[in-house]
Amino acid sequence: MSAEQIWSDMGNDKDNDLSSLIKGARLSGRPSKNPLQKIKQGLLMNIGWGIFISIGYLAVIFYFPVWIVQLCMSVVLMFTIWAVYTAWIQYKKIQLSQTAAGTLLEEMRNHLDSVTGWMQTQQRVALFIYPVSAAGGFFLGAVLGSGKPLEYFLGKPFFIIMLVVCVVVLVPVCYYVARWLFNYSFGKYLRALKQNITALEEEK
Repeated sequence: MSAEQIWSDMGNDKDNDLSSLIKGARLSGRPSKNPLQKIKQGLLMNIGWGIFISIGYLAVIFYFPVWIVQLCMSVVLMFTIWAVYTAWIQYKKIQLSQTAAGTLLEEMRNHLDSVTGWMQTQQRVALFIYPVSAAGGFFLGAVLGSGKPLEYFLGKPFFIIMLVVCVVVLVPVCYYVARWLFNYSFGKYLRALKQNITALEEEK
């Protein structure tokens, strides 16, 4: 019996868990943990960290009354909330039981494309947020470190040059760190999911 036939027959079985199918079918050549389950856990952790970081941004906004810092942190906070929301959508999309019509292969392809697209969108949008975040942190550090008002720094050309240098350096660093974190959290399981898709395609 092929893996797709097993998937189709699962509606009559009490155990509709996708992990049982992947484990039983040995799609990757050995009994392995369900990559979709691991991706879902990674999304949940992503959501948790996003909420925690959002609380931190709110604390900065309320406890440090520096208007440009509040503006920058508000922008970053909105991005973080959006990131949490989109991660929640991805989390809800991944159903470990067959609740909709369609073959196993189609479901797995859809999840692979959806999560991969979500990761890429997050990284692209973040490129516009990193400069704002870096600038906000730079201004906050300058004001707190010196005890002088913001206007003092805005009139200093050297300060503006240092701000630009900070942004130019930190943006690519943040991008590659975020890319590494995405790969660390989801890369291995997306590759395993892709291997399972390939195995199903070879069965057809």
